Amino acid sequence: MVTFLPLLMFFQAAAAPAQRPLPEVVTRPRLERNGGVDFHALVVPETVYVGQQATYQLGVFLDQDIRGRLRRNPEFIPPESRAMLAYDLPDPGGSLQVNRDGRSYEVHVFRRALFPLTPGRYSINPARLSYTLPQGQSFFSREESFSLRSEQVTLVAIDAPASGRPLSWAGAVGVWHATARVDSVRDRAGDPIVLTLRIEGTGNVALLARPALAIPWASIVAANERVKIDSTPSALRGSKEFDWLVTPRTSGAQRVPPVRFAFFNPYSKRYEESATEAFTVKVAAGAVIAADSTPVVAPPPERAMQLRPALGDEAPLPLGDLALVRWLLILSPFPALLAWIARRPRRVRAPTTPAARLRAMAAPAAAGVAAADVRAAFLDGVQRRTGLDAVDLTQPGAWARALRLEGVTDETAAATESVLEALDAAAFGPASQDGAALATSAHALLARIESEARRSRPARKRAPSPTAAGTIALVALVAVVALLGAAAIVFARDIERAREPFARGIAAYAGADYLPAARLFEDAARAAPRIAASWANAGTASFAAGDTAGAVVGWQRALRLDPLADDLRDRLARVRAPQDIGVARVPPLPPRAPSALALLLWVAGWLAVARLRWRRRPALRLTVITLVVAGSAAVGARLFEDRLEGRNLVVVTDPGPLRALPALGAEGGAVPLAGEVARVVQRQGVWTRIALDGDRDGWIASERLAPLGK
Repeated sequence: MVTFLPLLMFFQAAAAPAQRPLPEVVTRPRLERNGGVDFHALVVPETVYVGQQATYQLGVFLDQDIRGRLRRNPEFIPPESRAMLAYDLPDPGGSLQVNRDGRSYEVHVFRRALFPLTPGRYSINPARLSYTLPQGQSFFSREESFSLRSEQVTLVAIDAPASGRPLSWAGAVGVWHATARVDSVRDRAGDPIVLTLRIEGTGNVALLARPALAIPWASIVAANERVKIDSTPSALRGSKEFDWLVTPRTSGAQRVPPVRFAFFNPYSKRYEESATEAFTVKVAAGAVIAADSTPVVAPPPERAMQLRPALGDEAPLPLGDLALVRWLLILSPFPALLAWIARRPRRVRAPTTPAARLRAMAAPAAAGVAAADVRAAFLDGVQRRTGLDAVDLTQPGAWARALRLEGVTDETAAATESVLEALDAAAFGPASQDGAALATSAHALLARIESEARRSRPARKRAPSPTAAGTIALVALVAVVALLGAAAIVFARDIERAREPFARGIAAYAGADYLPAARLFEDAARAAPRIAASWANAGTASFAAGDTAGAVVGWQRALRLDPLADDLRDRLARVRAPQDIGVARVPPLPPRAPSALALLLWVAGWLAVARLRWRRRPALRLTVITLVVAGSAAVGARLFEDRLEGRNLVVVTDPGPLRALPALGAEGGAVPLAGEVARVVQRQGVWTRIALDGDRDGWIASERLAPLGK
């Protein structure tokens, strides 16, 4: 977010103390001798480890002449620091008076602490400085505006070395010291005490993760965290406190072991460790008996949720993820295209109409016209107009009666009878007549018949036989079923690795050891991710252990693999976070039903189009219907599969305020519930922007989320 920050140090007369070290931006840049104002930027150091501080510095150099002419404070726009945490550092000493190249300058310095969160090369855009100077010596003279841009600087972030990295290191970079305390050193068994671990030192304290804590004689529950950041020195420092609720299980003097905190020291370039001092807590006898001496009794059957006893089969992969299905979708239109190319109509000359033939025969230039040709053209024209055939009308007066039934007048019907008698006599008799004269009479009479006869109804098209449509649908159905069977064989996973942790998880749950049971079921689910029973049992064991978010993750993943499981819906209804609205809702449909229906419509539609085109019948309407209906069904099925697979969906495991920007210092908003399902909008470094129901959205640390999909 770009903000305008005024330089509020221009009218300070005091010079910097002599012992104060000068910032690098004051001593390193090369100044222009012909300009009264210089504006420079740099970052030190230029290469840091991920999580280590780099200081971005801006320096404004004013010579004595320009300093005396300024009437108002200049303003500058610092660049945005993307994909990094940024903290503006105060300037405790005000302006600096320095001599560079024989000239005296008043220097104002702006500093910002940057912490890259991921390895890579970061480019920091130039900053801009704006100031105005009067054009003359008069107080009322007009002012002229000037603008300067600093250099673009580059920062390189690298990962901490892998060699020598301790297993307990959680990404802490800096120089840290750990101390521990409890709110009471004398307590009763069963009454919780608060153990506080304080980590302080130099570095970005907000990035420190809670270390692991193990106390064999007590149960431990993580509690609050508190952060204090001190940005006064040039190197950011501060402290962070982690609280645990420690509930003793046995009485007597109990020893709290040292808490060890591993970190990477960027100055010595090696991993170091800070350990707290061990101390003793006196626990008086209480009402709670030690867990080490008496086994924990499992909850009654009516209170404990039942597990799925069998591992079961894997849920098939979504059809849209199979390469074979994608190729089938692409190749389905090709038979129709080939049929259109092979059976497209050839261009032929339009046949000459009978009236045109008669007109050509009656032309004055026509010579040697045969009466038989005139008779054939006349009968062809009458048949095309009325549908009457000369073979059926051989009796005397038959033509006249038939033409009158077709709407021709009595005069025209009688004339037709006479002309046909003359044509028969000329064509089949021994005497020859002038064919041109007969063609003239026949052409005029044919024109009268075409104008007087009734309009005939077009012949009805034969409806496609139901046998052909059924054959097409059967072929498409067989292809889809064969594809599903082949996919089940080809893409089946080996579930042998999941059997052992699944069985151990059932045994641990039967012994009321819920947290280890949840971890074992999660191991089985990772070995075979598409088995619903492993995820369902992991959610049940997590719920019994008090981990609501873990229960939602397991049950949601299981329900998306088996959307028809009513028991999973009933268990999700126990969670406070809503699970039946928005992106958390899973439609109760078979996972592959929409995709199989869409694939069937697509293949059957294109087979029907190919059949029509092969028979040289119109298929444009069916092509459009296939594209619209089957295409829409395919898109809807793909969206349904993405929803079931949980793509771009996460579960809030550790609630925290939604930030307006991806930074700890950004303004906080609504706090989601543990177990809420959200949609991922954007990712940036260790931050994720999520959207929830009720128009809630914002940035949250990625470590507080658990993905539902890949």
